[in-house]
Amino acid sequence: MRKLLYTVFCFLLMMILIPGIASAKSIFEHQNTTVPVGQTVNDVYVVGGDAEVSGNVTGIVVVINGNLHLGSKAVVNGVVVVIGGDVKQDPGAVLGDDIYNFSLDNATQNSLLIGGGLMLGLRLLQLVGSLLLILIPVLIRVMGRQKIATFIDQYHHVSMGRLLFAGFLSGLVITALCTLLLISVIGIPILIPILLMIVGAVTLGITIVSSRLGGMFNVPVQKSEWMKVTIGAVILTGLVNIPFVGWIVLTLLILISFGISTQWLVGKLQKKPRA
Repeated sequence: MRKLLYTVFCFLLMMILIPGIASAKSIFEHQNTTVPVGQTVNDVYVVGGDAEVSGNVTGIVVVINGNLHLGSKAVVNGVVVVIGGDVKQDPGAVLGDDIYNFSLDNATQNSLLIGGGLMLGLRLLQLVGSLLLILIPVLIRVMGRQKIATFIDQYHHVSMGRLLFAGFLSGLVITALCTLLLISVIGIPILIPILLMIVGAVTLGITIVSSRLGGMFNVPVQKSEWMKVTIGAVILTGLVNIPFVGWIVLTLLILISFGISTQWLVGKLQKKPRA
């Protein structure tokens, strides 16, 4: 690996300090290079053309965007590096070191494009999700009416363990119900409003958790409720973006949200008979 890095470094240095060796004409015009039988050279650098080595090379051979042919009389003591081409070695050719061949065919280019596109798309989705995870709780707290503010405040002192337990039980029920609705074709239209309610419950749950988490930090500028939600949402977003840990935090947030919704629904059902 060290020899490969040395080879690439020497090639780049040669391109910068000795432009006459690899001029613009030799790069952009397809010119072949040949080392005939009986000739000995130190190194071979070819860019944009093919190389045929039938003599002796005491150093390294680098071919970029071209093919390399090692004849039966060829002797190469150094590393052979071919990028964007193929290596053909005839029987009898002697190599003193390794061969590194990086093919950039259509399949490889497509794989790189698809893989790069997927990685870029995932990073973009992660960025959008992080921004929404911060903005939505803050907007709910700022734009919500007093009734929503009261709803958020009443869960500031509820035990998280109790909410997690209630959320775990309700999560099992919701998962079983969604599975049954998904299996039956008739239940798919019913599944859509249930999913929307789940999204709303999780959003409110994240807002409440963000408010409680932000209230733990006694910052001098933290005087308004939206500032508490902002601080807590930023902390939650940072935790969610941590590999592996983020999935645990996100699962806990969903369970707490289910627990809050369950307690709210139970409270409504208990007050209804009294009325």
